[in-house]
Amino acid sequence: MTKISFIDRLIKNPSFGLIPFLIYSFLIGYVDSIVAILIAFALSVLGLIVVKRNNRLVYDASFVTFLIALLLSFTSFSELPRMNKFVVVEVVFAMILTLLRLSKGRLLLITAKDTSGSAETHMEESIRVAFQAQYGLTLHLFLFMIYLVSVGTVESMVSAMFIKVLFQLILLSIIVFESTRLHILTKKLFNEDWLPVITETGEVTGRVAKSVTKDMKNKFMHPVVRVALMNKGAIYLKERGMSRVLNPGKLDHPFEEYMEFKGELDKSVRESIGKECGNENIPVRFLLKYTFENEITKRLILFYVAEIDDDVMFNSLNLQGGKLWTTAQIEDNMGLEIFSECFELEFEYLKNTLLLVQQYKKK
Repeated sequence: MTKISFIDRLIKNPSFGLIPFLIYSFLIGYVDSIVAILIAFALSVLGLIVVKRNNRLVYDASFVTFLIALLLSFTSFSELPRMNKFVVVEVVFAMILTLLRLSKGRLLLITAKDTSGSAETHMEESIRVAFQAQYGLTLHLFLFMIYLVSVGTVESMVSAMFIKVLFQLILLSIIVFESTRLHILTKKLFNEDWLPVITETGEVTGRVAKSVTKDMKNKFMHPVVRVALMNKGAIYLKERGMSRVLNPGKLDHPFEEYMEFKGELDKSVRESIGKECGNENIPVRFLLKYTFENEITKRLILFYVAEIDDDVMFNSLNLQGGKLWTTAQIEDNMGLEIFSECFELEFEYLKNTLLLVQQYKKK
């Protein structure tokens, strides 16, 4: 994974959409209220321009809030005391965040149509921050009401300071918490394996973390390299590891590898062989490409074969845990849930091509 720059982190952190409000809370006590609103509004507009759509939900809320505040400035709203204006703007922001909360399902449904695999994740991050801000501001307004009932005024400097500082602490807490969480997540993802998201034709449309896509079942299609190892008409098979997503414990070709995002096909083939037998220089050739899908996974299989009829070379391979199976042995056990689903599909192809040629040579 490429190291993320400071600017990228700034843009991709949805909690920074609260910064216009934070700046507004500082300015309201020192400059004219309209000037404070204009500056906050300009920062919100900047966020809409710079930040990508699925990351800017909080910026959208800020934009709408300060647009309403700007329009209200031309009404009797402008005659209210400073802190009253501040509280009114906060109430508008809290109401907009509440509407976003109620629209969560619709927002996620819209982003789910994006095939890149990242849009929905970014929207969920934005919604999380919007929820935190809405809960925080609701709590702030509730405490403000208690304070107002108890004290009876917000005109004193102490009252105004109490209201603003509490508001600022809430927003700063959300920004610090979200920034820390994303920093930890970024460090974790820096060493993550990324898989390309592809169409059935092999066109790459995006990428997704390998650990994430496992939990998403067959939502995305990924390219997988498989290699059959043959020796004089027999096929080398081995039990699949129990950590495998598909058919753990079933007999299969031991050479299987996910293609990484921006990875090379030849490298993936070599790695799939090298991990199993320690020799990446085995001659292989491409056989076919096909789509496999069930309720667990969706894959574009790139199927290769390595035919090694020289016993000395075959025995030199560091193969452990498997054995050669003849055509007759495989056919006797087909359909008994001994072999992996992919292998049973591939065997039908091998039986009518390479294995048929081998039988002809023996005759």
